[in-house]
Amino acid sequence: MDHTIITDPILPAAGVRRNLAADNSTGRPSRHHEDGSLNLPGRDPLENSANSNALLRCKKPFVMATFNVNTARQEARAKEMAHCAATYGIEILGVQEHRQVHSDIIEYNRLEGHYFITSSAWRNEAQASVGGVGLLLSPRARKSLRRAVSISRRILTAEFDSNPVTTIIVAYSPTNVSDITDIEGFYADLRATIMDVPAHNFLAVLGDFNARLGPEDAPFTYHSDTNRNGKFLAELMTEHQLLAANTQFRKKLGKRWTFQDRGTKMKRQLDYILVRRKWRNSVLNAEPYNTFHTTGSDHRVVSIKVRLSLRVPKPRQRTMYDWKAFASSLDLQAKYTVEIRNRFEILQDEDSSVMQTSKQRCCTPQRKCE
Repeated sequence: MDHTIITDPILPAAGVRRNLAADNSTGRPSRHHEDGSLNLPGRDPLENSANSNALLRCKKPFVMATFNVNTARQEARAKEMAHCAATYGIEILGVQEHRQVHSDIIEYNRLEGHYFITSSAWRNEAQASVGGVGLLLSPRARKSLRRAVSISRRILTAEFDSNPVTTIIVAYSPTNVSDITDIEGFYADLRATIMDVPAHNFLAVLGDFNARLGPEDAPFTYHSDTNRNGKFLAELMTEHQLLAANTQFRKKLGKRWTFQDRGTKMKRQLDYILVRRKWRNSVLNAEPYNTFHTTGSDHRVVSIKVRLSLRVPKPRQRTMYDWKAFASSLDLQAKYTVEIRNRFEILQDEDSSVMQTSKQRCCTPQRKCE
């Protein structure tokens, strides 16, 4: 007796995935497209909010940080930086001054289980390597990475899969004593980069801005005044509705400074992480730490803990006035004029009574001595 196996056209055969068997099924249209994807037309496959690679989530927080390493040319220092990032659970680390010069615009390297994306440094007049920005990514962050683009030798941007999309910008500003044209050029590039980021994206700018912010520009700062670079930074924050996350939490002065001069031992706050104001509720904490001191840098690492929060501030109840009706009604205008005049008359009466009382107290009559 022959044993014939009849394959159900609806159910896939053993070892065949359902989406592959759907092409051969009857009565079920195929969802494959020209590019071979199974996604609906016009939908990016990385825009799935249920993607397990998404970094920004409502329940699980993650940590990102910025760090001026001074140099990562020596393999030992680079490995130590990666070891510190892994020890303290930093998923995304923005790196400034790695000083690695390479011919490619961007290089991808494995480093102690992490992925080090670098934009090439440059050489000064003495042919010494200076500058350079990069990103150190954990394996989880590397899976979420969509793309990385070098905007300039001081700016690197990257996009990560999540809903909303997470956009990271790594920036390294010229020093406060640099030529004004260099600073203006840097902020012009940074403005253009921020403007290209969609408004709904979660944006974080990880940077060594070499800028001091005073109390008039941020709530909790280490310095009492704003320097020249700080004014450029404050204008950028105001223009693009950004805030410095590590100045939003009330910390002791010892938890605010990010740089210590090797010679004078003076402490300064020069490194900041900027986020959009609309996502300020997603930032759980932000502060600098000494945990990367083994790398030999004179900067501290500044980190923020982020968890997606869709809570919006409660709208304030505002009294709305019908100004068109007011402009067209002479009766309302007359009533308004009388009401304002009565209020000012009451204020004038109170002022005159106060003046009379103070005059009587100060100018009490004195008895003549006989």
